[in-house]
Amino acid sequence: MIQLIANIIDLAAAFIQVGSGVIRQKTRILVIQILQLLMQAVSMVLLGGITGAVNNLLSCCRNYLCYKEKLSAGWKAFFITASIGATILLNKQGLLGLIPAAVCTVYILCMDVKDQVLFKLLVTVTSVPWILYHFLLGSYTGAFFDTLSVLTNAYALFKMWRSSKFSARLRQTS
Repeated sequence: MIQLIANIIDLAAAFIQVGSGVIRQKTRILVIQILQLLMQAVSMVLLGGITGAVNNLLSCCRNYLCYKEKLSAGWKAFFITASIGATILLNKQGLLGLIPAAVCTVYILCMDVKDQVLFKLLVTVTSVPWILYHFLLGSYTGAFFDTLSVLTNAYALFKMWRSSKFSARLRQTS
């Protein structure tokens, strides 16, 4: 019963996640991610994915600071340290429990990139390990929709890249 409830919560979060795949603006992506991450944290707690839940909660705070353009190097170091520290202290899942901290560390190190195409690439690439994490945790809706999210993000990324490449060609010919 708990697994069903967790999957229903994750299903609602997944609709938000997939819908965010077509959003191109970094600030909007960050705000939508906060809601999605909160919902997925609840789902993960129900399924025993404590390291994923803690990393999602830290990610909400991180995204808020980034949205407000206050994510300094000090805050980045704090969030990376908190993520790794919480994972070491709370991990009861072996290698699976390390995935959230690894993904969050990469995301934190690169998330202040200004180029929208590179930011969309970061979101897409760091979503891939969550597919495995959710599937092995038993959040099948999460894993399914993580896959859809990667695909929608990849599609938006392709469109953004093609548009920027086309724009660059226009600038060169004028």
